[in-house]
Amino acid sequence: MTSPHSAAVPVRGTLDDFLAAEDIVALPSLSDAEWAAAQRGCVAAMARQFCTLRNLWVHRGGYGRDSVGFAWGGIYRSLLVRSIVTTSHRNEGHLRAGDRIFGTGDFFRGGFVLPTTAAEFHELVQLVNLRHHVAGVVNPHGDGVRVVEGYEADYAYVATSFIESIRRGFAACGLAPDSRRGREVAGHFCTILYQLAGFTGLTRVPRDLAAHERFRDAFDRQLAARPPAPRVRRMAQEIASRIVPLTSAMADETVRDHVHRHLDPDTAAFLFPDEPDAALEAQREEWRKRLRGSKPEQGVRGRAASRAAIWQRPDVAALHAAYTAAGPDLTNDRLIGAILLHALDAGRTSAGPLERRTIDLAAGGALIRQGASPGEMYVVLSTTGPLVVQQVSGASPEPTVIATLTPPTVLGEIGMWRGRPALATVLSSGPNRVEVLVIDAERFEALRQEPGFRVAAAAAVQRRLAVNAAVIGTPLDDTVARTGDRRLTAIAQLLRHLSGDANVPLDAVAGVPEDATPADCVEVLRRLVSEAIEAGGLAPALETYLARVVADIG
Repeated sequence: MTSPHSAAVPVRGTLDDFLAAEDIVALPSLSDAEWAAAQRGCVAAMARQFCTLRNLWVHRGGYGRDSVGFAWGGIYRSLLVRSIVTTSHRNEGHLRAGDRIFGTGDFFRGGFVLPTTAAEFHELVQLVNLRHHVAGVVNPHGDGVRVVEGYEADYAYVATSFIESIRRGFAACGLAPDSRRGREVAGHFCTILYQLAGFTGLTRVPRDLAAHERFRDAFDRQLAARPPAPRVRRMAQEIASRIVPLTSAMADETVRDHVHRHLDPDTAAFLFPDEPDAALEAQREEWRKRLRGSKPEQGVRGRAASRAAIWQRPDVAALHAAYTAAGPDLTNDRLIGAILLHALDAGRTSAGPLERRTIDLAAGGALIRQGASPGEMYVVLSTTGPLVVQQVSGASPEPTVIATLTPPTVLGEIGMWRGRPALATVLSSGPNRVEVLVIDAERFEALRQEPGFRVAAAAAVQRRLAVNAAVIGTPLDDTVARTGDRRLTAIAQLLRHLSGDANVPLDAVAGVPEDATPADCVEVLRRLVSEAIEAGGLAPALETYLARVVADIG
């Protein structure tokens, strides 16, 4: 019988696709002493092993920067994974390279130098989990988060890549990976890296170093058997080119030397098929000047401490409370989380706090009225009674109640996003005192540049699409299989993609830009569905379902 880890093509995206059951264990709970021992083993190994004549010469008496370079090599390796690339590219948006790299670097560096009980470590984990949840990679679970279904193996491979890249670094400095000492050190890194993945949503891990290696080999075989599509590769190359000037400056190498020394040959060829150009080297030199004299560990603690003060600001504290109270709702929790992230980031600049407003509504009083031009959106923190959503349609002159809302919730985001009149009225059936945070047009323009908000703002549409996809999926797939119609194939791919399947290819979809947001995909879906209905020839039931899709996405 063929074992799971010998299968060429996995089907579920879990560790079970790559490892036998006996090689997978629940993430172990470590005592503070066990965590500290693993940290000491890792740090001591890096200090001892990377202190070579080569590194002392190249780095002018230092040696730690070479280990940093190999650590980043593991992050670059993860860009060979389709779902990681598409999710990262979709949610990165206009993030500056520094924000992305310092955030990732602080988390991983903190895992090696901070105790898990430290306030700074707690803040780093809290921030990473918030970002991942807004991005749609994890869902709330108990007091923490859990990786979304179908993403477990890809998620684990980030830790795997980091571990293997550091092992390559040790090998380059003379420590053979399969030596007794080499395997002992690798075991320490497995402990730290898989535990860090556990803090951010992974619940199962390879049992030991040997199981880790079997997972590595099986996953690498899958990458070879199913290489990313050209579109995904272009995304990965764009991300890599955006961040490589900074990571090479952190590694204290030229971009060219950083790529050739710290990235494994397959990753280097995939992300940098051409030699890095002078523009990247110039950016690297600018980063080197900015980083001169900085102390990485102090930077980790300092950035965490500066954010801690922002977390305590009244509007941010109110957003955090609303985010926590929203629970695992498909729309509100991620959307409120995206607004919270924006407030945290904007708090580091001159942007002031969000306005908090008390609105007293009489019976029948409207917070938002259908047909009115949007001017503000609201994060509803509390009410003394429910809010009712009513809509007047062409089918009936009488308003139809389509939803009843309780706080916390967000209102007005779709109208603000599309710049069109409100599609429904939000009112109170009785006297009501409503507490809201107000996001006006100016703040919304800044907010809409946030990649997480762009994704979360489409969540309301995606929730409706998910319901439609469950109904429409079988007749649509049957029609695609029977006719091979490329337009319907594209519609099926977009529906699955917008319903949360990060692994679905979009190779049949024309007109989707490389940096497409969910909102962009919704627009393409709307156009394709309209074209399919106009072209005719669809089964009546399928045409009805497709028409409902167009109606639901506005």
